[in-house]
Amino acid sequence: MKDINIQDIINKAIKEKNGDRKGYKPTSWHISGLGGCLRGQYFSRLGTAPDYSIDDRTLRVFDMGNKIEDWLVDLISTQKDIVDIQTQIRVEDKKLGISGRIDILATFREKMVYEIKSKNSRSFWYMIKKGPQREHEYQLWCYLYLLNIERGKLVYVSKDDLAIMEFEVKLDNEEIKNEVFKIIKLLNKAWKAKDVCLLPLPDKNSWQAKYCNFHKKCLKAENNKLK
Repeated sequence: MKDINIQDIINKAIKEKNGDRKGYKPTSWHISGLGGCLRGQYFSRLGTAPDYSIDDRTLRVFDMGNKIEDWLVDLISTQKDIVDIQTQIRVEDKKLGISGRIDILATFREKMVYEIKSKNSRSFWYMIKKGPQREHEYQLWCYLYLLNIERGKLVYVSKDDLAIMEFEVKLDNEEIKNEVFKIIKLLNKAWKAKDVCLLPLPDKNSWQAKYCNFHKKCLKAENNKLK
């Protein structure tokens, strides 16, 4: 009798939990993706098949990251004697064509939005020196804008040693505001024109290109444009 392979069972369970998203087409731009490859966002909304399927190890990493974030949200949500807490709030702006889900909306002396992120320890301690990721600031700023809340915090958790760091983002940050609206304007312009080439092609050495699951589609579209 063949032994049970725990890794295979875990991989199967994660895939079943995530469900079959084949053919899924978003109806808006995901706020969490505004700092990534814009062409990837376009192809995702179009329902284009990705260049490759995410491997099992990466799916396990993603799932564990979600577990860490859920753990933090669950612990905070029990402290209702300290703050009034709402979790996993969906927000949408149909005019801008954006949508997302807020991790925590907490009210103590004022309303604040908290966005939870997890990292491995190496990435976490590197971030402490460099500051929060810009795409995460975009995400939190959009939530502040949609709810008209003055400030919020990015809360990072190190998965390896459970160190925690918070970074504040304010609604009145004009630099982030201008960058966010420029991105949304570009996305909507390309979508209306049905032309992905109106969106910038990320530098080949950038993380946007490295982690985009539609990068081959980007290059193909670019080559067709040049022809």
